[in-house]
Amino acid sequence: MKHATASALIIFLAALLISPGASGAAADAQKKDQPQKAKQIEATAGIADKHPEIEPGMSCNDCHEVKLDANTSATQVWLKGDYLKWQAGEGVMTKDQVWDRIMNIFKTKNMKATFVMATCLNNRPYTYTADFALDPAKKVLYAFHEKGTEKLAHIKNNPHISMNWHREFDDNFANVACFQVLGKAEIFDGATPEFDEGLKVYPYEYAAKARKMTIEQWREVVKKSMIMTRTTIDRIRLTEGALAPLNFRTSQEWTR
Repeated sequence: MKHATASALIIFLAALLISPGASGAAADAQKKDQPQKAKQIEATAGIADKHPEIEPGMSCNDCHEVKLDANTSATQVWLKGDYLKWQAGEGVMTKDQVWDRIMNIFKTKNMKATFVMATCLNNRPYTYTADFALDPAKKVLYAFHEKGTEKLAHIKNNPHISMNWHREFDDNFANVACFQVLGKAEIFDGATPEFDEGLKVYPYEYAAKARKMTIEQWREVVKKSMIMTRTTIDRIRLTEGALAPLNFRTSQEWTR
């Protein structure tokens, strides 16, 4: 009996000595089995010799965050660099001044503008046209869309969007006006308070009049049949020929 007890004690002590190393080895093995997070890469990076096998149809940005160094790009030269008569840093508007120019564009159509909006899913871009209303206080854009559309499926899976507005171009650069928006879109249905917020901003009176409805009747139709997107603006790049006579660069940028 005493021999059996001593043997059990020896086994127990041995287990205490062995278990830390064993658990550590098990943890190391588990780490090796887990997929490693892909590192950030430059846009010009190539595939390394030891790179894991890539499935057909995959691209770098499926796994990696692609770093874009735009300091030497044409856009950055237009915005802040040595360009035409401008020395670096000259002719740059303040953020408030740029925002005022954007506001002037929206005011021409009751704080609403028709955009081409681009989304992307599985590395396949998709563009569509829609009217967006601006909330100037929150700097967000509201739009209403039919349920079950492709763009909503894109936004649900990848909320990062790009948008573009432009005045029809002619041969006179002084008349050019366009801007690009980068932001993040969210989706809300008619049962949410965010949907009501969007209805307060969006000028939908014309739609009610066209359908010979009261505003209250049209609101109920929209809440039942439509989905709202709210896009938070992160960056706007404005090109406007009319800025040149004001001694400003014709390319300006606003960021949140």
